[in-house]
Amino acid sequence: MSIKILHEEKQMPPLLEKTSLIQRIKKNKVAYFYVLPALVVVFTVSLFPIAYGIGLSFFNLNLYTMGSGRVKFVGLKNYVKALGSLDAEFFAVLMRTFIWTVVNVFFHVVLGLIIALALNRPKLKWKGIYRTFIILPWAVPQFVTALVWKMMYHEQFGFFNQFLKLLGLPPVQWLTNGKIAFIAVIIVNIWLGFPFMTMVATGALQSISREYYEAADMDGASPWQKFRYITLPLLKPAMLPAAILGTIWTFTNFNVIYMITGGGPAKATEIVSTYQFNVLTRQNAYSMAATYSVIVSIILIIITLINMKVTKALHAEEVD
Repeated sequence: MSIKILHEEKQMPPLLEKTSLIQRIKKNKVAYFYVLPALVVVFTVSLFPIAYGIGLSFFNLNLYTMGSGRVKFVGLKNYVKALGSLDAEFFAVLMRTFIWTVVNVFFHVVLGLIIALALNRPKLKWKGIYRTFIILPWAVPQFVTALVWKMMYHEQFGFFNQFLKLLGLPPVQWLTNGKIAFIAVIIVNIWLGFPFMTMVATGALQSISREYYEAADMDGASPWQKFRYITLPLLKPAMLPAAILGTIWTFTNFNVIYMITGGGPAKATEIVSTYQFNVLTRQNAYSMAATYSVIVSIILIIITLINMKVTKALHAEEVD
């Protein structure tokens, strides 16, 4: 009987046939006609500005060339300037952005995972209250949080230096010393980012069946072994995409640094988002700002492709 069913299944025609886009449009004219207004809006709001920005990066458009009518096509000259020795400042900003992203995402994931594990204990009371308080930093608008932290970092009247004064310690130049200012804005962004990872980890932990841990207890597994061989593998499908998404958010973050330091002191906290904004607003170099945007977009596209590949691989995994 089973052999007959298998034979019939082998004789069945494929359900899906590969067709070209044009064939699908011809076959589903009415459906595509209904979504046409939405496609026009998407093209106007999203695709056209992207195409315009890419095209702008191949010209020498700035406030001075616009005024004198000397706008001309320069090819890849802007990209050579941005990535070559002519603009070593942008390369330094790019490296600082990578450091900013790696450090922030590392602490977002680690702190989020630790707190989620602490809140996932079966006998812990008032879990809902704790989770509500933890998510507050992420729920409050970024600019509000950034301004509050900026006041706390104030060298004379800020909370941290007032506390140090009570302990008899000298004040810290939180926002006037380049290295300390960079650490200070990283601390703020960690504060803003770890609640999201905590919520993701909490949801993933709650989906893990307690039977795995009961079986491990019967086998005499230690807490570390249970974490390594049960918790961590079952968290990966949720945490890895969230970490890569957090990487994209952190790489393009603008509010925290702009609201607290503005990229200073002496551009010591500048990252690509604030740098290209300053190039646009202070130098009025529109083509160079567009060039930086294209470079950042390419980097983020690469990260997104990695995200898609990893996520697909994780969905293909099966847990016995």
